[in-house]
Amino acid sequence: MNENESIDDMITKFTKITNNLTSLGDKIDNDKNVRKVIHALPPSWEIKSTTLKELNNKEEMKLTGLIENLKIHEMEQKAKEEKLPQKKKTLALKSTPSISDKEDDDQEDDDDLSVLVKNVRRMYSKAKFNN
Repeated sequence: MNENESIDDMITKFTKITNNLTSLGDKIDNDKNVRKVIHALPPSWEIKSTTLKELNNKEEMKLTGLIENLKIHEMEQKAKEEKLPQKKKTLALKSTPSISDKEDDDQEDDDDLSVLVKNVRRMYSKAKFNN
């Protein structure tokens, strides 16, 4: 199941696959069908799938009951999403240095170096003059 796929879509695909397997002579029992559907749930349904696995281990669950349970959970999730205020999307821009930025940086470095050299010369001249 894809993240944005509905339970109905997933069950439709699953039913087609199991019907094709049955027509080829591969009988799949209810418990195996239930386990396969639970296993096919996306990561966002992890809590629900864990709960269903534990429940299925305690007692045999019917596939129709599982489908109803998943549809109810899906409706509850959609209702929660609709209640939440829509988050404002922010746009972050990433800056990469361009040639002109590098030239500016080089010019600033040259200016800093020239100021440093002038200061060193001035200090050297004063020290030489004082001796």
